[in-house]
Amino acid sequence: MNFLHHLNRASALFPQSYMSFTSIDHVSNNEPMFYETTSNPMKLSKTSLLSRRHGPHCAKGFEGEHGGWSYEGILNNIDIGILILDLEGNKVVFRNQASHDILRDGDIPLNFDEIVDMFGIQKPQAENSGQPGEPHTIQLKQRLLDVSISPATERHVSLLIRDITEQARLESIAQAINSMDNLGFIFSGIRHEIGNPLNSLKMTITVLKNNLGRFPKANIEAYINRTLAEVSRMEYLLRSLKSFSMFEKADCQRLDITNFLEKFESLVSRDLLRNDIVLTLRIDHQTPPVQADPRGLHQVLLNLVANAADALTGCPEPYILIHVRQRDNLVWLYIEDNGCGMDQEQQKLLFQPFCTSKPDGNGLGLVITRKLLALMNGSIDITSVQGRGTCVAISLPIFGSES
Repeated sequence: MNFLHHLNRASALFPQSYMSFTSIDHVSNNEPMFYETTSNPMKLSKTSLLSRRHGPHCAKGFEGEHGGWSYEGILNNIDIGILILDLEGNKVVFRNQASHDILRDGDIPLNFDEIVDMFGIQKPQAENSGQPGEPHTIQLKQRLLDVSISPATERHVSLLIRDITEQARLESIAQAINSMDNLGFIFSGIRHEIGNPLNSLKMTITVLKNNLGRFPKANIEAYINRTLAEVSRMEYLLRSLKSFSMFEKADCQRLDITNFLEKFESLVSRDLLRNDIVLTLRIDHQTPPVQADPRGLHQVLLNLVANAADALTGCPEPYILIHVRQRDNLVWLYIEDNGCGMDQEQQKLLFQPFCTSKPDGNGLGLVITRKLLALMNGSIDITSVQGRGTCVAISLPIFGSES
C-alpha cells in the first residue's frame, strides 16, 4: 500500500467533500504541500486540516487537547523510509528521517540521480497514477531492503523502504533449524526404508548361496522374485526422493483450472472406478484462471487423490469430490472423501517426512505436495474426522492478482 494511499485512508476520518490527497508538490517551511482535487496546493497541517472542517476555534481547541502534532512529525517518527520524487523537476521533494537511517546517507544525502539509479525508477504511466507498487527486495551492500515504488501522479513517485536484514537473518535461522529437524526425520526414514530391504536382500542371497546346488528351480525363482521386489522397493524410495528435489523452481503460468481438472478427471477416473470409487467435479461458474505450474499441480492432485483412494479401501459407497471456488484473490480446491479419516495424533504427523500409516508408503507424498504448492505461492490445509472422512483444502493465486 503506497504512501498517498495511507494518507487517503487517514482523510476518511473527514467528510469526503472536504479533501482528497492526490500528490505532493513541494516542501516549504519543512512541511510537505499536497494538491487537493478541487483547489490549489495547500499546506497539510493539523491546524489547516481542522480549521477547514470546523473553523479556527475547533482547531485551536484540538491543539490544546492533543499538544500540537503534525503529519510531518508522524512521518518522521515511523520506521518506514518515505521518499517522494519529482521526475520532471529532477528533485527529491520529501524525505523522512527513517529514509536517511535506512539508506545511511545522513551526512551526505543521496541526490536525485543517485536515488533513481539505485532503485531503477522510471516515469509512471498516467493510468497507474495512485496505484500501489509491487514490493520487491534489493540488496544494498550487506543489507536487504524491502522497497515499494508507487506512482503518485504522472510526474511523482513515492518510495516506501524497510530494512529487512535482521528479519531475513532470523527467518534464515528458523529455516535452518526446521531443516535440521526434518533432516533428522529424513535420515531416520532413509535408514529404515533402505535398511529393511537390504537386510532382506542379504538374507535371501545368503540362503540362495548356501542352497544353490540343492534347491529346485521353483524355489530359486521364488527367492529371485523376492529379491527383485526388495530392489523395486528401494527404487520407489529413490524416485520419491527425486520428486522431492526435482521441483526446485516452479514454472508458473496462466492455467485454466476448469479445463485442467476436466483433463485430470479423464485420466484418473477409470482407475478409480475399478475400485468402485466415484470421482465428481464441482466447479463454480466463471472460476478465473490460476497462476500455477501444470506439472506441479498435476503431481499434487495425483498425490491427494491417491491418498483419498487408499483411505476409501473397504468403505461403502466410496466417493471423491473435487470442489473448486473463488474466495478473494485465491482459487480454492477442496478434495473430499468419505474414507476412514484420521485421529488428531495422525494429523499432527502428516507433513513429517517418512511418517506414514500405510504398509507400502514412504511418508513423502504430502511433504512433496506442500513443497510444490509453496513454490506456486499456494497452501494446503487438511481436516479429518476418524470414521467420517477427510477434506484437503489447497489454495492457488488467481492469475494476474497481487497474491
